[in-house]
Order: sequence, then C-alpha cells, then structure tokens
Amino acid sequence: MNLSPPVVPPLRTRAHTAARAAATLARDHTRLDQVLELAVALNLPTIKRRWTEIAGSEEGRALLEERPKIDEAHVDYAALARLPDGTLGREYARFLADNDISPAPFATPPDVGSEGAAWVMMRFRQSHDIWHVLTGYAPDVEGELLLQAFTFAQAKAPASAFLVLFGTLRYAWRFPRGYFRRLARAYRRGKATTFLGTVRWESLWERHVGEVRATLGCPA
Repeated sequence: MNLSPPVVPPLRTRAHTAARAAATLARDHTRLDQVLELAVALNLPTIKRRWTEIAGSEEGRALLEERPKIDEAHVDYAALARLPDGTLGREYARFLADNDISPAPFATPPDVGSEGAAWVMMRFRQSHDIWHVLTGYAPDVEGELLLQAFTFAQAKAPASAFLVLFGTLRYAWRFPRGYFRRLARAYRRGKATTFLGTVRWESLWERHVGEVRATLGCPA
C-alpha cells in the first residue's frame, strides 16, 4: 500500500470552503456538517504532518495499512454495552447511548483527493467520542471546547484552535467561573498525553478507563 504523504489542495480552495462553513456556523453552531467542512479545509496541511507522525511508528504504519474503522459496520456496539462497567468499551457505548449520539455521521471518509488522508481524518473523527470518555469532558458546549483545546495540543489542528476561539468568544460568559483555568488545563493534558493518532482503540475495549489513561499518560 502507498504510504506517501497526501497532497494538499491549494490555499485559495481551502480558504473559500472554510469561510463558507464559518459563516454558516456563526448563524447555527449545531451544524455538524459545517463543523466537518471547516475541519477539512483548515486541517489538511496539518494532516500531512500527522500522517508523517503516524507513519513514523510501527503501530501507526500498521494502522495506515489496515485502515480500521470505528462505526456500526465494524464495531459491535451491543457487545461493548455488555462489557463490565468502567471498561473503555462499556463507557464508550454508555456515552453514546446516554447522549443520544450515533457514530453514523463519521462513517463516510471526507472527499479530500487522497484515500490515506481521508482515513486519517476519519480516524480522528471516529475517535472523538472515545477521547470524550478518556478525558471525561461532557458533550456540552464547554466540554466540547475543552476537548478541542486537548485536541489542539495533541494534533495542532487549526480547526480546533478556531473552534476554541470562536466558542470562547461566543459562549464563555455562560460558563461557571474558572473556565479559562480549565481550558489551560485541557491543553496541558493534551500535551502530556501520548499521541493518540497511533492508538488502536479496538484492542483496548476490555481495559478499564483508568488503566487506559495511565498507559497513555493522560492526567486524570
């Protein structure tokens, strides 16, 4: 399989897409499709660097070659729900069920002109809710911003920085006191944690979340 880095589309094309998505989100922040459009446009140059980082390890190269998927066609969510409480798989399935979240929106790779780059972006998308479980951040507005700060520290994804800035300017006045302290801590947690782009989550379902955090060096 070809493991060469992906080709990044021209800046003008990406800027147009990002501006259009940002304008839509300014009117309606619930538009997940526009969040994904924005992420593609802003993150593609970073994906090239993350590709190199993933391909630089044995575990990462295996993932790039196999390209596993975390969706309803490849993961038995009913089986995860039957795992013991506290295990990563059980808590991930519980998180989805309790918050009425479906993995379906992330089942299709983005059209970015490179199958490899599309898989890397899809992998980060499909891991997003697992990162919620790992970090303990809730899927509310503040929790999402904290996770984006964690994600920016992990992947240096411009879309994460944009969403943190946009969300903070628009919503921070609603949050309980100490938000900026929590935001800074989320970033530090991301910096301290092992790079998650090379983690094979599928092999960790039966391990306790606390054990997974410890293995990955993610501060509690």
